[in-house]
Amino acid sequence: MSSHDDAPSSSSPVPSADAPAQQLPDTPPQKPAVKGKPKKEYRQIQMPSAEQIVQEDMMNNCGIRTVMSGVMGMGLGVLFGVVMGTMDAGGAGLDGNLAPGVEAPKQTTRQVFRQMLLTARSRSWTYAKGFGAVGALFAGSECVIEKTRAKHDIYNSMYAGCFAGGTLAASAGPKAACAGCLTFGAFSAIIDKFLEQP
Repeated sequence: MSSHDDAPSSSSPVPSADAPAQQLPDTPPQKPAVKGKPKKEYRQIQMPSAEQIVQEDMMNNCGIRTVMSGVMGMGLGVLFGVVMGTMDAGGAGLDGNLAPGVEAPKQTTRQVFRQMLLTARSRSWTYAKGFGAVGALFAGSECVIEKTRAKHDIYNSMYAGCFAGGTLAASAGPKAACAGCLTFGAFSAIIDKFLEQP
């Protein structure tokens, strides 16, 4: 008759409390494979601030846009007039020769520079008035046409260019007005198409 103490013992030893714990190798957790289309990333839309809204409203005002374009056109005309006036006045050279075979009274360096400044100032005012008128007329007419059509496309620039070119050339007659309308309208369309390219 067998007793409880005669039961066979297990073949694996029982770890004691003082034995060191067995360390497992550090392996990163495996992420499950994602099947299907990749997840789309959405960008958060930021609402415009109060200052940006005010600036946009100001730029949409036809009067403000017309004045700003006129001032910028006058500034560009001043720079263009200075360059052209300096070249015209400096064409005589410091020795006073206007052209080969044409003699002119001798001038000192101070007189030549003074003549250059006078010519540049006169040309700057002339170009400033012309560039300012073109800029103001084009920007104002484009703004009015855009608000009337309620569209923002290339035709606004074409119509505004035609109106500005025809108005500026109207004093030379109807043929010049038609030529100015066609030329300025086509030029405005080309520039607008070029600027819209990415």
